[in-house]
Amino acid sequence: MTILHGKNTTVLLGSVNLSPWLDSFGVSASADSADATMFQATWRSGYTGQLSGTADVSGLYDPAQASLPTLFLAGLPGVLTGCPGAGAAIGDRARLVSALDVSYKESASVGGLVAIAASFTADGVVGFGDVLHPLGEDTNTTTGAAKNELASSSTGWTAHLHVTLVDGGTWTIKLQDSTAANFSDVADVSGGSFTATAAVTSQRLVGAAGATVRQYVRYVATRAGGSAGDGITFFLALARN
Repeated sequence: MTILHGKNTTVLLGSVNLSPWLDSFGVSASADSADATMFQATWRSGYTGQLSGTADVSGLYDPAQASLPTLFLAGLPGVLTGCPGAGAAIGDRARLVSALDVSYKESASVGGLVAIAASFTADGVVGFGDVLHPLGEDTNTTTGAAKNELASSSTGWTAHLHVTLVDGGTWTIKLQDSTAANFSDVADVSGGSFTATAAVTSQRLVGAAGATVRQYVRYVATRAGGSAGDGITFFLALARN
């Protein structure tokens, strides 16, 4: 059994690493249900409906970070990724949410610290996946390490990219898969190329329903232009739907 301490939790929203300001993160998924119980039945019966998800964060207010309230209250779905208890290594668990903010609160009390809290509802699938690239810098064109997903899947996929810094050049990050650990039959994942960027950004890709991802996955980060040694600082996660 592996138990994780929450102190190393990683949370990113858009192009911002929120972890230094937060002290809690939660994500949940649920299904609507409709009761179909008839007269004289001993046990209730029903049908499940649409799936839905929510996410909640809380932490401490920092007046020097005036952009955080604006980030929370953007009014558009934000790319939110949380890694409960971890996020610093390939294979750490990641939760991927297209997050619509439904509330933001600041609170202060005598004898206490000024606190913040925000709640989100998911706009689409909540991905339960893994880290492919922890938040960190790659310099020049890079091919990521292989991640063994144990089996192929044909249930679609979701991927999140958070770029927090670009030194120079324009970068394209794409997903690749293979049936072999050495990627002898490597192929680009269909629809798995993020839009090229020369600045901080966040992007969410969702594969087609039933899209296949083979057992082994990795990323390729390609720089165009810029200078030797220019880097990109980013976080990347993939979930099989």
